[in-house]
Amino acid sequence: MRMYVLIKARLASKLELETVYTLDEALKLYALHQMDTDIEKAHAEELKNIKTK
Repeated sequence: MRMYVLIKARLASKLELETVYTLDEALKLYALHQMDTDIEKAHAEELKNIKTK
């Protein structure tokens, strides 16, 4: 599932994941993508809370 997310987000192609990245590197890339997504969600939530006050 994690590899699918990386491909869907256009961070890496299936070929890259199979030939260029080690599993450890791919998992780190996925973790960075997740952190970025979480930060974006938190910022959006903060803006929403500021606007509703």
